[in-house]
Amino acid sequence: MKRRDEGCILKLSPLGDYGLIVTWCTSEQGIVRTSARNARKPGSDFTGRLDLFHECELLYSEPTRGDLATLHSAELITPRLPLRRSLLRLRLCSYMANLLLATLEPGAPGPEWHKLMAGALDYLTEHEPAPAILTHFEKRLATLHGIYSPAMPAHAALLQHFQRLPSGREELMQALAMSLKGA
Repeated sequence: MKRRDEGCILKLSPLGDYGLIVTWCTSEQGIVRTSARNARKPGSDFTGRLDLFHECELLYSEPTRGDLATLHSAELITPRLPLRRSLLRLRLCSYMANLLLATLEPGAPGPEWHKLMAGALDYLTEHEPAPAILTHFEKRLATLHGIYSPAMPAHAALLQHFQRLPSGREELMQALAMSLKGA
């Protein structure tokens, strides 16, 4: 069965010589992993459309086995090009994407996950990266999971509940704080 959805790209991995595995956060199906055959081949229909944090309308077939759907098309809605203005902005976006992937199972439907991720990415296209952006994202994520408590920092609640989170948070927070001092 084919599905049409809107989603942002959270992760790209090579698949064979020319393909890609594209991990999406979609508005209807949550986390969806798709295979894009020949996406890295010159002249592919996917050229310029499949890149980190792009928002696309995608058409894919649900997998018959496993969790890898087949991507048929991806129409670019917004490339979020301002995210590429600084390495720190990209680091923050990547950490938030990895945090979402670490706490959400593929196929967990709900528009709130996409709204959270897309909202954070859109915000960062207009604003400079800052520690408060990450702490707000963590608080919203913990709230959506039903584990947030004002008595504990959100990242600690996420760690306690999920046992493992992406590495590099402290270094990222230090870099974000240093960027504010230099501004």
